[in-house]
Amino acid sequence: MPTFSLMILATMIGVIITILFLLITGRSIIKGIYSIYYNRTKILKSFNLTNKVGLGLQGETEFQSALRNPLNYQLSRKAMLSPWKEILFNPVYLHRLPLLDYQKVGTNVIIGEKTRYPLKLKIPIMIAGMAYGTILSAQTKQALAMGATIAGTTTNTGNGPFLPDERVAAEKLVIQYSRGRWTKDLEVLKAADAIEIQLGQGLWGPIPEEFRPSRLARNPKLRRVIGVNPGERAMIPPRLLEVKDEEDLGELVESIRQKTGGIPIGIKIGATQWLEKELELLVRTNPDFLAIDGVEGENYGGLALNLESMGTPTLYATYRARNFLEKRNLAGKIALLVGGGLYTPMDFLKALALGADAVFIGTIGLIALLQTQRNKLFPWEPPTKLIFNESTQKNKLNIPLAAESLSNFLKAAVQEMQIAALCLGRNHLQEVNKSDLSSSNKKLAEYLGIQWCGESMEISHLSKLGHVKR
Repeated sequence: MPTFSLMILATMIGVIITILFLLITGRSIIKGIYSIYYNRTKILKSFNLTNKVGLGLQGETEFQSALRNPLNYQLSRKAMLSPWKEILFNPVYLHRLPLLDYQKVGTNVIIGEKTRYPLKLKIPIMIAGMAYGTILSAQTKQALAMGATIAGTTTNTGNGPFLPDERVAAEKLVIQYSRGRWTKDLEVLKAADAIEIQLGQGLWGPIPEEFRPSRLARNPKLRRVIGVNPGERAMIPPRLLEVKDEEDLGELVESIRQKTGGIPIGIKIGATQWLEKELELLVRTNPDFLAIDGVEGENYGGLALNLESMGTPTLYATYRARNFLEKRNLAGKIALLVGGGLYTPMDFLKALALGADAVFIGTIGLIALLQTQRNKLFPWEPPTKLIFNESTQKNKLNIPLAAESLSNFLKAAVQEMQIAALCLGRNHLQEVNKSDLSSSNKKLAEYLGIQWCGESMEISHLSKLGHVKR
């Protein structure tokens, strides 16, 4: 009995303690339960908000709210607007025989064929303009130049200051005539194998760019090559200040042509819905080539607005520019270069088939450049830290290895294009044309003047398709 009594007493004491505990902590427990529910509700609401507006837009808005400045991006393009994947090639079997050896498919291209010193390339893939100092490091520019040389093509200085080491590494170099006040010295212009007057580019358009004194103070070498004094800011204005109309531009083209002794002189613009109006004025200036940059082109430091809303897709711009030149009997007289979001060899060949004489690549070239060195910074830093000028990791880039990696990509891409041309029965990449294309998208096929996959290819219709550039 004593044991039973002790058990009863212990139970009563336990109940009393429990009641006291609940009385003391009950409010906290209830608050805790409510807090868990409330937090879960907040998470749910946050998920619904993210689902509604998108994680990227939500993050952009939060950053802009905190920083009070437009956001900058590094090599970032959110959407591919050109329907390259909806275009297919038409292999042949008997009505035109496939070739027996892809290596016999020609790949060379000549830019400015009627100039005194035309730009002769072994392959129709060029490295796009990406600026030294303001974007890429000297090591990266050297690697791009070296890789392009090994592959038999050219690289482009971009809208930045002239880098002598890039000129040394590049067998063929296109120098951009900048909207800034640099790369305009006669000595620099005479170092070029071609001059590209830059009026704007892809998603960046003609937007101005500013290099603040604080940034230039951190990089005295960049300040010196740009040519500004300590404490001064450098500007890339939205247009060439010396050009007010097509007459001024024509005089500039002719002046540069005379000063440089007869190398090809071209003009670069971003693709726009005003394309034909712009081209009408540009061709009056008598350029040797036109470079059209579609909205899908990547950019370092591009504003978020521009990345989404500025320009016209590359595929449509290519077709429209070629159509414009053909209607005015200028195809073959003015070379057409196109770029912006071109990533695969089949993208390159489709652009050639739609009328480009050559394509230029940027982001995919940088990815190829880094391919064998991506693990140097992983997992603590992104591999792009190896290529940008403001990065503290840029000296870790192995230039010869990067150049070899880029040249391997270019050679493999050209080989794939040659194999495709073999299947089409074409002897040269420049012979691939619209009759070699079809699409399962009827509206796209009608727009481009290519065959829709749902109807037969009539011989009478075949004669109306395409153009042969050689």
